[in-house]
Parts: sequence; structure tokens; C-alpha cells
Amino acid sequence: MASSSSLFLSSPPIAPKSTRIPPPLSLTLASAFSNSLRLHPRRSLTAAAALQAEKQDSVKLEPVHSPPPPSLPFRVGHGFDLHRLEPGLPLIIGGIAIPHDRGCEAHSDGDVLLHCVVDAILGALGLPDIGQIFPDSDPKWKGAASSVFVREAVKLMHEAGYELGNLDATLILQRPKLSPHKEAIRSNLCDLLGAHPSVVNLKAKTHEKVDSLGENRSIAAHTVVLLIRK
Repeated sequence: MASSSSLFLSSPPIAPKSTRIPPPLSLTLASAFSNSLRLHPRRSLTAAAALQAEKQDSVKLEPVHSPPPPSLPFRVGHGFDLHRLEPGLPLIIGGIAIPHDRGCEAHSDGDVLLHCVVDAILGALGLPDIGQIFPDSDPKWKGAASSVFVREAVKLMHEAGYELGNLDATLILQRPKLSPHKEAIRSNLCDLLGAHPSVVNLKAKTHEKVDSLGENRSIAAHTVVLLIRK
């Protein structure tokens, strides 16, 4: 029989209990993320995004203030409008009733020129178009005179600190001829805008019998305005 001393020597040594301090939680998370990256490469982007978001949440960001809009010396706007012509309706252009066998189909009075002018002013001011400010879904605008829309656009122009520099408008229609009515239309437009006749120009073109405009089934207008800071 072996002696007790030989038994002691043949037995494996007993390792002392570890007193190693566990790694910080951040290192543990990093190790787990590294292992996840090796085992699940498709999850790497999601995990990285989550860690990045956690980092950003812990950082207080300074508020970003947008600079005020520039005070421009002038602004330019373009307007376009088109209406279908239907028999038996009045034809109103620039607030003037024009003798014709057809008129504009519209929610208001269908004045294609004034609608176009309003859109040009609103566009120059960086505002929504006429359809958003005066929607055809609102019954109070049913049959309304378009002069109401022009006066409101002019009011917004003045409130923004601008006045009309000049206006150039082009009407496109096959019939009737507008030559006998141009001065009346321009004079009324000047009154609505509060502008001198020298800064309001009006032209009329046919569409050479092409498409709905040339076939007297529609009427259109283009307008460009220049607004100048007061």
C-alpha cells in the first residue's frame, strides 16, 4: 500500500479560486458584438446601427437654428391656367365679359387671365397656388368673381413688402379675336393690381387650329410677374 505522502504527491494540485475582476460591461458587449459579427454577418449592419444609436442618445446635441429667409430685392413668378370652353357659358377674361358662344367651365367665374395672374404673384412670393388657397371644394367660391382672388394676392404681396414691377401676360385662344377688347381688359387689370398701364402688358395668340386650343374647345394663359421690394 502506498504511503500517505506518496498519495499526496501523486494527486493533481488544486487550483486556487480565481480572483480576476470581470471585464467592464462595455467590453463584454463589444466582445458579444464581435462574436455576433463573425457568426451572423447579415446582422452586422443592424447591430452596428443599434450601437451607434445608443452612442448618439448619450450625446447632447446643440440645437440647429435655420437662418432667416433672405430679403430679396426682387422676386419673379410664373402663372399658367387653362379652362375648357363649353356652349352657353359666359366668357370672362380679365374681368371683362367677352361676347362668344362659349364660356369657361369652372368652379368660379372661370377667368383664365386673372387666375393666371394670381398664380404668378403667389409663385413669386413662394406661396401655394390658387387651387390650395381658394379650393374648388369650398362652396363659398362657387361662381365667385376672380377679382376677389386678385385682391387677396395683391394684399399678400404688400404684406410681404413687395410691389409690382411689371407683368407680361399671353392669352391663347382661337376665337374670338381679342383685339377690340384688349385695352378694356388691360385697364381693368391695372385697376385690380393698382399698377400703372406702362407696367402691364397683354398679348393674345391663336393656336393655329392645333389641339383643343386651336379647335375652340379651351382657352389658356401664361403670365410672368416681377415683384420689387418697397
